[in-house]
Amino acid sequence: MLPIIPPPKGFRIFYSPNSELLLVYRPNGMRYLLTFAIICLLAWILFCIFIATLLITSFILIQDYLISILTFIFFFIPLVMYFFAAKIFNQVYIILYFFLAQASFDLRFDCLVFNEKLGTFKEKKQEIRRSKIQYIQQIKTSGFKGNRFSSWGLLIKTTHQDYHLLAYQSYDKIQWLGNIIAAWAKVSYLK
Repeated sequence: MLPIIPPPKGFRIFYSPNSELLLVYRPNGMRYLLTFAIICLLAWILFCIFIATLLITSFILIQDYLISILTFIFFFIPLVMYFFAAKIFNQVYIILYFFLAQASFDLRFDCLVFNEKLGTFKEKKQEIRRSKIQYIQQIKTSGFKGNRFSSWGLLIKTTHQDYHLLAYQSYDKIQWLGNIIAAWAKVSYLK
């Protein structure tokens, strides 16, 4: 059995007969980002309603159907496509990620099974053979040197491929996870 120190917030530890250890991670600590995403979502919806109302009002006042149709095709549709579709999709994804995302690290006897889910929308499963792992490394995924808002990810280097797991996390979460996986694989952990 692996030595486990108390996990950081968001991680849960399970033991099962099929594996040595099962770690499940749920996003947390993103309340400000979630609040910002909800406010942006509402602001974009209100902005699009405002633009639609403005255009409909101008259509009624102009009463020239050709100008109204051309304005709708060349102004309103591209504006809605950009502001509504692109920006809203980003904010909805952040909100869904906060409530539905889950990553699991199933440390089995011969392999690591990494499963990343976003509810029923997206699922990514990777199987990494224990014997192929060369080293585990903590890598910076954003921020500058000395930046207190830096985020980190985990790189698992194997003989044939590099696996990037759980990016954009705090330093302590990735350090804890990297040490656990390195101890399980009996390889070195690089910071």
